[in-house]
Amino acid sequence: AERLLVLYGSQTGTAQDVAERLKREARRRHVRCRILPMDSYDKAQLIHEKVAVFVCSTTGQGDEPENMRQFWKFLLRKNLPLDSLKALNIAVLGLGDSSYAKYNFAAKKLYRRLIQLGSTTLLPLALGDDQHEHGPDATIDPWMKELWLKLADFFPIPPELPPIGDKTGLSPRYKVTFVDHTPQVENTPQVENTPQVENT
Repeated sequence: AERLLVLYGSQTGTAQDVAERLKREARRRHVRCRILPMDSYDKAQLIHEKVAVFVCSTTGQGDEPENMRQFWKFLLRKNLPLDSLKALNIAVLGLGDSSYAKYNFAAKKLYRRLIQLGSTTLLPLALGDDQHEHGPDATIDPWMKELWLKLADFFPIPPELPPIGDKTGLSPRYKVTFVDHTPQVENTPQVENTPQVENT
């Protein structure tokens, strides 16, 4: 079965949180999903993907987060044919702060370059802003709704498996087991008290 690919570039963890949220939503819809930092993904595989969602923040003066720098360098290679990603359908979400001059610069560059390489956009570029009165969620929430409407074409929900509602808890990703570490008391021979010798 097809798997949804979610790649993120995150400096402080916000973009990773959004990627994790996408994975939870995928589980609710019975969609197989893998999420990775962009630099941990095997870039050569991108030409074989059908659908990829990119979530990235911008750091410093419009720089890419550290865990997407190698991926970005790869995309900029001059020898990449301009139709190399023609099979890929993409959505890009940027997370930034509009009080900076180069607001969401990394996401804007990434979006443009993916289109240049032949990708088809599922949605227009979405830009979350820390300065918005409701924070970046003001962009993320409607974007996610729209995204799942588009993704339904690629990942239809099996009729025998209705989506899991928001109120229903998902099975945990990690299982915590408590291990009893009570020290075992061994039977050791009692040491007899050495008689005290008094100074006489």
